[in-house]
Amino acid sequence: AAGEAQGLSYTGGNFLRQRMVLATLSGRPLKIRKIRAKEEDPGLRDFEASFIRLIDKVTNGSRIEINQTGTTLYYQPGLLYGGSLEHDCSPSRGIGYYLESLLCLAPFMKFPLKIVLRGVTNDQVDPSVDVLKATALPLLKKFGIDGESLEIKINRRGMPPKGGGEILFSCPVRKVLQPVQFTDPGKIKRIRGTAY
Repeated sequence: AAGEAQGLSYTGGNFLRQRMVLATLSGRPLKIRKIRAKEEDPGLRDFEASFIRLIDKVTNGSRIEINQTGTTLYYQPGLLYGGSLEHDCSPSRGIGYYLESLLCLAPFMKFPLKIVLRGVTNDQVDPSVDVLKATALPLLKKFGIDGESLEIKINRRGMPPKGGGEILFSCPVRKVLQPVQFTDPGKIKRIRGTAY
């Protein structure tokens, strides 16, 4: 019960990804109650269940309990393990929904993460894989996470509603990050776009 005392407890399903990522990084148990309890279709959505399965894959020894209605989630984080993995993302959200959280967790794995994600690469809701490749990777490099093994590779594009896209994300392990002072935005030299 001592571990239960320092656990995190929340009500409602908002910020589910951020709460799970921070619980995983801090190693603290997490309980979320009343997830969409008053809605006509209560509980976790299919894309959130898929995200929880992804977190379970990248960790070792995690304990996840969801009640029958899906309105209560208990998560006891395990160790960030990494390795070579594959995950089929729910086609109701873009791969960016899953990749944003992996970008936060990947540097702290036990083994370098190399994961194939399948699903929707570009949609109107989540940041596209192209946006994350152009923005998140340069930001990670500023924190000292770099090398040939840091990449987001788009093998196939997939559109809603069926998906069918495939990307490869790989990231080296860095237990210590460089502090970043990033106050000067610099000048805009060029503006690029990606047509798909």
